[in-house]
Amino acid sequence: FKVLPGDIDYTPIYKMVVAERERKKNLDKEEKKRLRDQRKEEREANKEKYGWATIDGERCELGNYMVEPSSIFMGRGEHPYRGKWKEGPRYEDVELNLSPDAEVPPGDWKEVLWDPESMWIARWRDKLSGKIKYVWPHDSSPIKQRKEIEKFDKAIELRKNLDKIQRFIAENLKHGDIKRRKTATVCYLIDELKFRVGDEKDEDEEADTVGASSLRAEHICINDDGSVTFDFLGKDSVRLLLTAELDKDVVDNLQEFMENSDGNTLFDEVNSSVVSEFLDEVMEGISAKVFRTCYATEAVESKLKEIEVDPEAPEYVKKHVATLANLEAAVTCNHKRTISALWQKSLDRQKERLKERRTRARENIRKYKQRIHDTNLRYEERVAKYEAKLEADKEKLEEYKNELAEREKAGRATKGIKNRIKSKKNVISNGRKRIRDTKAKHRERIAKLKERMEDRKQKDEALIEKTKLQIEAKELTKDYNLGTSLKSYVDPRVYFEWGKKVDYDWRNYYSKTLEKKFSWIDPGPPEQEAQ
Repeated sequence: FKVLPGDIDYTPIYKMVVAERERKKNLDKEEKKRLRDQRKEEREANKEKYGWATIDGERCELGNYMVEPSSIFMGRGEHPYRGKWKEGPRYEDVELNLSPDAEVPPGDWKEVLWDPESMWIARWRDKLSGKIKYVWPHDSSPIKQRKEIEKFDKAIELRKNLDKIQRFIAENLKHGDIKRRKTATVCYLIDELKFRVGDEKDEDEEADTVGASSLRAEHICINDDGSVTFDFLGKDSVRLLLTAELDKDVVDNLQEFMENSDGNTLFDEVNSSVVSEFLDEVMEGISAKVFRTCYATEAVESKLKEIEVDPEAPEYVKKHVATLANLEAAVTCNHKRTISALWQKSLDRQKERLKERRTRARENIRKYKQRIHDTNLRYEERVAKYEAKLEADKEKLEEYKNELAEREKAGRATKGIKNRIKSKKNVISNGRKRIRDTKAKHRERIAKLKERMEDRKQKDEALIEKTKLQIEAKELTKDYNLGTSLKSYVDPRVYFEWGKKVDYDWRNYYSKTLEKKFSWIDPGPPEQEAQ
């Protein structure tokens, strides 16, 4: 059944949620920390109990060992299941894939079977969509990592054989068998436009999304100049609108398939399995994903080579270049996304932060210049005072010398005046030394102030430049999902090798989750390797 607006009064639930939120908000720090630690302890205990499996003698983490509870389905975009009740699985719905020597967890399971050729640990049929859901090993598990390596190696092999594969596709665009011709056309769109096949989608996230094999006549317009415009909902229900110049045989095929489609898909009977079987004739193990992996990796590699990066450049500059390369992969694979309603606010905050940093930078320089000015004034006043005192002492010394001459001429005692002359000479000598020391200390003090000012200036300029690059990246990537290509299609070894050349640790660009997933490319951080 489907829950429609107005069917249920959610007011009591809403009030309960608000009250619970307020209760938690008003807890003291100690209680919040206690509850936080308690939740963490429970999560870790559950993961230790349910989140691991032994595969080929290796203890492997599971990726998704918790199942969704029964709930009202949400989904993305205008999903046909939105508002329907989605019942979660029970013990009797779940099949386990366990070896004969494995301990069977307690529960009234649907079946416990042993399929050593499959990676899944558990599976059940979703009661809403009718599709099978699986529990897989975590991306960081050895068995999944080996699959990742095979995928990226296959993409490298594809790049080496691309000309041969494209010739094979082109030869079949005019094949007499209609299914083969349709399959070749789908493969052309996958290769040329980097489309998904059409049956590669998650029903929990997508509505009427389309790929190459599920295109309908309504999604295609052949223009007067021979170009073709595609307009459909792609991954994550994001509209994909593009116009491309295609091979004439492909355009002719599309025209024919559209005329005979009767509103159905142009490529009936063509799916990911058919595409893979077709491509296996020229090279084994190729799928649409391998094409996107090949092209995404190539896009990143080309961009990283295109932009020169000094190994001495700041980390934020290297990260920005990594982002630009990642963007190339997202553009290549059409990884568009809906612009968030909060995107503009976030951008405005960053621009305001840039403005504040520029103002603060100017104020910092002004303050340092004022300090230098004030220090110079105090120095000049102090030196003037010391020099005046020195001149007075020198005049006094002259008086003492004149008095000594008169006493000697008159034959009077000179011992006292000689002592005063000696003392005054010491005073003058000390006065001159004090002036020299004062000047030296002033030069040192001014040099330090200028050094600090320059250091502050460089730090402020770096912050400003970093913020400018962040704003640039945010504007460039606003409608592209960089995470999809980075997670699934870009060979991480490209970033790893580039990082070695420009002195940049690839971990600084990848999230902790992806760092764990791709840990196979690097045995450990530099400090660990050195030990």
